[in-house]
Amino acid sequence: MKNVFVVNCSVFFSLVYTGMVAADPSFLRSTYDLEDPSGYCLDIPGFGPRMRKEAPIGTHTCKYGIPGFYVDELFELTSSNFLRLPEYDLCLAADTIAIGSHINTIPCDLGKVHSWAMHANGNVTPEIDTSLCMTMSREKVYVNTSVANLTANSGREVSLQNCARDSRYYQSWKLSDPNELETKTANTLRNGMDIETARLIRELGYEIRPEETAEAYASHPRMFTSADVTISDVIKYGLEEGERLQVYIGNNRNSPRNAAPMIILVHGGGFSNGGLNSLQHAATQFAALGYIAINITYPLAPTANWPSGGNSVANAVRWAQENAVEYKGDLGNIFLLGHSAGGAHVADFVFRPGNLDGEIPDIAGAILASPVLTLDPTNPASFVIGYFGEDTDSWKAKQTLGNVERTSIPVLTLVAEFDPNSFHRSTAGLLNELVVNKAVSARLSQMRGHNHISYITSIGTKDTQSLEEILDFIATRN
Repeated sequence: MKNVFVVNCSVFFSLVYTGMVAADPSFLRSTYDLEDPSGYCLDIPGFGPRMRKEAPIGTHTCKYGIPGFYVDELFELTSSNFLRLPEYDLCLAADTIAIGSHINTIPCDLGKVHSWAMHANGNVTPEIDTSLCMTMSREKVYVNTSVANLTANSGREVSLQNCARDSRYYQSWKLSDPNELETKTANTLRNGMDIETARLIRELGYEIRPEETAEAYASHPRMFTSADVTISDVIKYGLEEGERLQVYIGNNRNSPRNAAPMIILVHGGGFSNGGLNSLQHAATQFAALGYIAINITYPLAPTANWPSGGNSVANAVRWAQENAVEYKGDLGNIFLLGHSAGGAHVADFVFRPGNLDGEIPDIAGAILASPVLTLDPTNPASFVIGYFGEDTDSWKAKQTLGNVERTSIPVLTLVAEFDPNSFHRSTAGLLNELVVNKAVSARLSQMRGHNHISYITSIGTKDTQSLEEILDFIATRN
């Protein structure tokens, strides 16, 4: 037997929860997440001056944690058991009691003759026809989302449809505190790293093992795919043969009014390997989050030698500046992200402009991910010799540590817990040089549970540890 309590009224409809009283305005949200960690809440279309109170009500990604922005999702149960939006003194009423009917927000003193009830299974039905349920559409549409939100906001239409067990995911509702701790937070381990992946990375140890690390993430689903972005053709950004890039633009976040931050991605590969496919997953993620992502490659050793990588980075920055308007990029918000050998090239651009060609531009900030900052002539690796040359006596003058010239660009340095010890020494040395010797503020963060490759490979998966560090750094530059 259905557990239903009905209040007769000569106004619109009422919603009743058996055994539940809403003391404060609450979200009326989907019981099931439906691929959105925040779930879907009943929501007036639009916001602020663009709010459309006359339009049928729909759903939107629940706006947890942002008071002032979620007022159009707050409902209260009145003493007459009406479902009311207190901010606007509007109540909900269906057009008609029929399949496909929309639900509107109307002034609470307008007459609509039907009552509603909420069943124990979460179904919301008109009292006069309990076969019809308040139902979300199976199709979702993306709506404009602020830059850097990890989950794209989306919405679904709401209408009356036949109640059916195979539609329960779209027909079950609950009251939800807008300040509650979301399930995704309660279930987080290292920002999303699952136990099995953590075990695999720990077993790989401190060696740099790209293939095995990539295999550990091969089955991990990505937040965004190539379907969520538009990728340019390969573009030549400098005079050297290997200087190539592709521009990634998100299909759902690009605002026609506001210029987007730009992030230039510089891959690693021991100075002699890597290409445009190395960081395409990261470019996809940043673009889908609302950035203009510029994924570059550069001439490789042994054909290219120090400081050619720093010059390529400078050329890429100049290209971004010259083409920002075409791609709706923000000239004042250009960031660099370089990993491993790419981090060494970014470090040369950031800290040692005197060694590079031409006038070296400023940028908003740089992220150095496990960069090569110091060279050991007593243990010369072949990949180091290929780029820095066989004259090991010259290495001390070519390495970043001990040679920092420019400190005006904010820097975030990342290192993995399972990075080889040389990376820990060099990143700690950079922090000491900047903070102690140069008296400038700098960030250094360790990626817990990760190795040299994994925390970059994880960008775009449910493991958001490194992504959140990067986004937080960029947000504080604005």
